[in-house]
Amino acid sequence: MSKLKTIQAKARELARSGKFYGYLPIEFELRFEDGFAEAREWLYRTATREELDRICQKARMRRLNTQRSANEAA
Repeated sequence: MSKLKTIQAKARELARSGKFYGYLPIEFELRFEDGFAEAREWLYRTATREELDRICQKARMRRLNTQRSANEAA
C-alpha cells in the first residue's frame, strides 16, 4: 500500500474511533506517521477536512449513545 493510502486509512480509522473531535487533532496525530509529507496535500483539502469532521461527529455521537445506554442499564 502506498504511503498516501496508508495515511488515508489511518486518518479514517482515527476519525471512526470516536476519540477525536475533528480534523485538527487527527492531523496533529498523523504528523508523526511515516508518509505524512506525501499525504499533506490530501490532508489539507477542504473535502478531506469535511469528511474527517463528519466521520468524527458520527463516531462521537455513537460513542456517547453507547455510554448513555450503558449508564441507563447500570
